[in-house]
Amino acid sequence: MLIYLLLLAGLQLAVNAQQVNVTIFTESQCPYCTKLLREQIWPFYVTKPGIMNLQIVAFGKGDCVYDANRNFHCSCMHGQTECDLNRLQNCAMSYFPRRHLGLVTCIQGLKTLREAFSRCLSRLSARTQRKLIECATTQTGELLNYYSMVNTHRAGVKLWPTMYVNGVFFDRSYPVEQKLCETTNWC
Repeated sequence: MLIYLLLLAGLQLAVNAQQVNVTIFTESQCPYCTKLLREQIWPFYVTKPGIMNLQIVAFGKGDCVYDANRNFHCSCMHGQTECDLNRLQNCAMSYFPRRHLGLVTCIQGLKTLREAFSRCLSRLSARTQRKLIECATTQTGELLNYYSMVNTHRAGVKLWPTMYVNGVFFDRSYPVEQKLCETTNWC
């Protein structure tokens, strides 16, 4: 039994060593972010599951302030709808820390929060839909936007999307799949 557990632990270390850490800074209504997520990241994730350890930071160019009533108010480069959609994406990532990419990609680039609710949440249980809608329309979601803003500002991001692969800036001058496959034997 001990040998089995040691082999299993060794296998887990090997698997983790083969994962590629990917961090992408996005904003929900940025057409370049939409293109990256829909045309490169999602297809790679579907065809090569388990390779990416993916972190998405959905905020973009904007700011959040804390008012006298102890509430956050965020503003985004593409207006309030972008903040609304970023909030929903951040709620999805919070509720589904390991399985959020499909939902985040669905929300990405949509025109309104209502459209995102109807198109992207419809396959979820009624309870999960309510939780995500409540998060996206309350201070809970705004706090998640604030945390994404802090991470965006800390990273010094000035251009969207910005992507890091294993902690190194990737300028996207060639396909993402090629870059990710350079760092693992799984491709």
